[in-house]
Amino acid sequence: MKTRLLPHLLRLCLICLPVLFPGTVSAKPTLVWAVLDFPPFQILSGPHAGSGSFDGELQALMAAMPEYEHRVVTMSFSRRKAEFLAGTPMCTPGIFLPPAQALKLAISRPALTHLDNRVVYLPDKAHRFGSAPSLDVETLFHRPDLVGGLAQSRSFAPVVDGALSRHQGQHHLVVRALSGEVLFRMLLAGELDYLIMFPHEAAFLAATLGAGMALHTRPIRGVPPYQYTHVACTGNDWGRGMIARIDAVLDQEMDKPAYRALSERWYPKPDQARVRRYFAGMVRERAGPAR
Repeated sequence: MKTRLLPHLLRLCLICLPVLFPGTVSAKPTLVWAVLDFPPFQILSGPHAGSGSFDGELQALMAAMPEYEHRVVTMSFSRRKAEFLAGTPMCTPGIFLPPAQALKLAISRPALTHLDNRVVYLPDKAHRFGSAPSLDVETLFHRPDLVGGLAQSRSFAPVVDGALSRHQGQHHLVVRALSGEVLFRMLLAGELDYLIMFPHEAAFLAATLGAGMALHTRPIRGVPPYQYTHVACTGNDWGRGMIARIDAVLDQEMDKPAYRALSERWYPKPDQARVRRYFAGMVRERAGPAR
């Protein structure tokens, strides 16, 4: 009699387990999201946590994909690259096209719009950079009298990435796996003469670190005035299937004012107007064939 009851008791326990311990058993597949500590695109801590453009994009994607258990994992640029190269099944909410293509990832159509990377320096160094409307990075990287700081494994723009690959290892170029905040602190301390980063990134760091100064940001010759970011997943059949689902979600989100406003987050008013114009062009591009 006891032997016949055991299978029934076991089935009863399995039925009750999710009720007694919700989250212990889930029929949903897990979708891993690799996120970066990359303010103001992704803000992971402090009073502004969750208010970056990538944060908002990820929140929208997760809300629209309830069929998955979403697991968010913080990574450095270097670790994200290594995980993708290893074939780890995961996605990332914000990545620029050149590094995504270099990693042979499954890539969404354009998802968000951002202004260009700039050369950033403090006012007291302005006389060392001349008065030209834009700066040539090949010439800049040649100058041993100016120490520049760039985050390792980060893509800036093809013209910058190409020049950096040719000058990698020079003593006056500090290329390390450091956060933008650490590099910015080095700039404030006088250890670096300039950085290459987004202008709203520099403004955000200056405000949050209490620098309270008018930074100089100069365009880089050959860099387009705006860039798009994409959602990307591991470059295999699983990843391509995920991107098809993600693109369908993004197609729905593009018409929502809340999503359109994500690209403008943390930009000053004049720059918000520029981002808005470029975003409209991005939406038109999305209507073209998917990659």
